[in-house]
Amino acid sequence: MRINWKQRERIATVASVFGWTKTNRRQIRDKIRFHNILSTTPRPRLPMKKYENRISVAFCFNDNGYKQACVSIKSLVMASENRCDYDIYCVVDDGVPTAHRRTVSKMTRGTKSRVIFLTALNDFDNSYRCNWPAAVWWRLGLPKLLPDVDKVIYADIDTLFFDDLIELDRMDMGKNILGAVRDYPNGYVNSGFLVMNLKRIRTEKIYDKWLRISQIKRYKNPDQDLLNYSLRGRIVFLPLKYNFQTMLGKWIFRAHSEYEIDDLKYNLVVMHYSNWLKPWHTPDRRPIFSDHWWRVARETGLYND
Repeated sequence: MRINWKQRERIATVASVFGWTKTNRRQIRDKIRFHNILSTTPRPRLPMKKYENRISVAFCFNDNGYKQACVSIKSLVMASENRCDYDIYCVVDDGVPTAHRRTVSKMTRGTKSRVIFLTALNDFDNSYRCNWPAAVWWRLGLPKLLPDVDKVIYADIDTLFFDDLIELDRMDMGKNILGAVRDYPNGYVNSGFLVMNLKRIRTEKIYDKWLRISQIKRYKNPDQDLLNYSLRGRIVFLPLKYNFQTMLGKWIFRAHSEYEIDDLKYNLVVMHYSNWLKPWHTPDRRPIFSDHWWRVARETGLYND
């Protein structure tokens, strides 16, 4: 695997020279880099007794992202059919109208999962966020917004689900605060998919620490940097299958084991389109694997939009 990915990287680098734009060069590299890393044939799923607990999952978005949230939520429900049910908490501001909230809620129609809307806190309004929208801080408010929930799984709206989250709900976090997937070998994790130990965050008053630091530090990636630097040694590293980002390029092969990479082929759980290329962009500006996103988009009733 090590020799193989290095050889592919050299080929990808040479081939991308012939791209006519930055976007096209990236598309060429990724097509070669990640060729055959995912299977076009899903693995057969063994029958199982339906999971008895409702799993808490959270998304944060403003009105500009409600359609993307619909696709992510729809994929979550479709991937978990007859296996488990979710309490899906959507943290939004007043700018998301009732009509759009109803549209999001329709994504769970015909299932026992449900969408619950929460109003985003204003606590981080004075926190530094560089060029990022205010919504990047809303996930940190989940310990206060969900006082009766001990653990929640958070996901960005540019994620797509291929399997259920039962294993993560069963995971014992002990004294750890987060579960997340590494971006780099040094243990730096991505904040686009998290398992959050809300009970421990409240017990140790970590939320107050986050709020204080966010108003002092001027991080490049505000919430993500804050979580990495404030929780060093308190993060459980999740397998790559829970946050596969093609954006990371060759770093995926450097930060993760051969087993984790092989495990993606049939056991991918979360695809994260974290690149500047998004599947909902025009065809010439989409990342690889965008066809998976559009397959789900067709099921939302928003396809023509």
